[in-house]
Amino acid sequence: MSIKTDSPRSWLVAIGCCWINLFSAIVYKSSGVIFVGVLQTFDVSREQASWPLTLLAVFIFATGPLAGILALFITIWKISLCGCLLSSIAVCACFYASGTTYLTLCLGALQGAGLGLLTLHNVVINQHFRKHRATASGISYAGPTLASLLFPPLVQVLFNQFGLRGALLLFGAIMLNSVVGAFLQREPSSPEGGKTGYQVVATSPGKEQVDKSDGSAISSNGHVLNGGVSVAYKSLKDAEEAKRDEAGQHKMQKSNDITRFQDSLTFFKNPMFYLVSLSFAVILFNLTTYLTVIVDFAVDHNIPRFRAVLLISSYSVADLAARLGSGWLSDRGFVSRGNMMAVHFLMGGLVMCGMPLFTNYTGQLALSVCSGWASGCVMILVSVLLAEHVGLEQLPVSFGATSLVAGLLCLTRPSLIGYFRDTTGDYEGLFYLIGGLSIVLSGMWFAAAAILKIASRRRCSTQPRPSEELVPEPLL
Repeated sequence: MSIKTDSPRSWLVAIGCCWINLFSAIVYKSSGVIFVGVLQTFDVSREQASWPLTLLAVFIFATGPLAGILALFITIWKISLCGCLLSSIAVCACFYASGTTYLTLCLGALQGAGLGLLTLHNVVINQHFRKHRATASGISYAGPTLASLLFPPLVQVLFNQFGLRGALLLFGAIMLNSVVGAFLQREPSSPEGGKTGYQVVATSPGKEQVDKSDGSAISSNGHVLNGGVSVAYKSLKDAEEAKRDEAGQHKMQKSNDITRFQDSLTFFKNPMFYLVSLSFAVILFNLTTYLTVIVDFAVDHNIPRFRAVLLISSYSVADLAARLGSGWLSDRGFVSRGNMMAVHFLMGGLVMCGMPLFTNYTGQLALSVCSGWASGCVMILVSVLLAEHVGLEQLPVSFGATSLVAGLLCLTRPSLIGYFRDTTGDYEGLFYLIGGLSIVLSGMWFAAAAILKIASRRRCSTQPRPSEELVPEPLL
């Protein structure tokens, strides 16, 4: 069934994606509060306390390729429904945690596997939008940002009231609301019309059932033939030939499935896939690391805990503004998507490097706003750039592979947190490290944008001018 792009129904689908992202992001967007809660509840090192939240991210990204493969054979709304249920139940099960090992299994692995099935929202957005992809992507990604704004203070209140285990039980129940968004992704069924003639099937003479009202005929074994008028088989020989034809069609279908899967992997030959994948891995690593340690970092510098939690909310306000408001800049061609990536990676890198230098609350508040804006601008462009460079058909599997790269990078986080905070005594080196990664990515995007612009000019100079002038989208 074809999908009408940029329709009112498309915007409802975008809202459904936002709804899922809002309720499914409660835990990992409140990771800074939960990180401190694990430290207090189980009296463990910071490296040990960071493992459940790290494996949460790893399993989200590791399950991404599986979700991409499943999307080739199963409708995405069904995959989303399974992910919503699994992640919610896993968080509820944390009520019985007696140590970080149990938390690592339920809060990390099981919840992460469920959330990994929800990484296909970008595919849904790109299927339903053409002109307004970046804007729709911003609406979808606004869900986690709203979760960062609304839930961290509530997590802190519930943690003080019910303890870590009770708070996780309540949030697992709240996460079940995400199921509604999965049903909003479901495409409305359309009646099949325009059929004419009879449809006749028989496995043996005299056992056909013909329905002239809709042109269908059902045999005793339930098989249906479509299109035109078919004549009932007159002999067993004809029936055997039909069975052989059916077996041949089944074999051909299986061969087509294999070919389709192989074709879905051709994006590995595209150099831009690797740059987009690396960018996604770095921005996810940076923002999840920031959200994990910012409360502990602020408390280390004598900022009251509740005010430290509000740093996550201020980060989220700027992130939300960027996701909702920056997409139109690239959609309308005011700035290329490659330059948007480069500028905001540079901005985010400088902010991270400034974290150890401005440790009072005012400075941290300003830096959190700048960091949120930079990450929001980058995040909404990742799926758009993938769709632009690898194509919609390869987007599910390519984004799954991109998520896997991000998950592998996140495996280094517990050791880095443990080394810088437990060994050296502060997070200064960690912020310099992630800031440096962003600055390097900024340089790579400036170079890529320049190279593709030159290549585009060369192609335009060698191709005849079309009779009808079109306004091209930015290459990056």
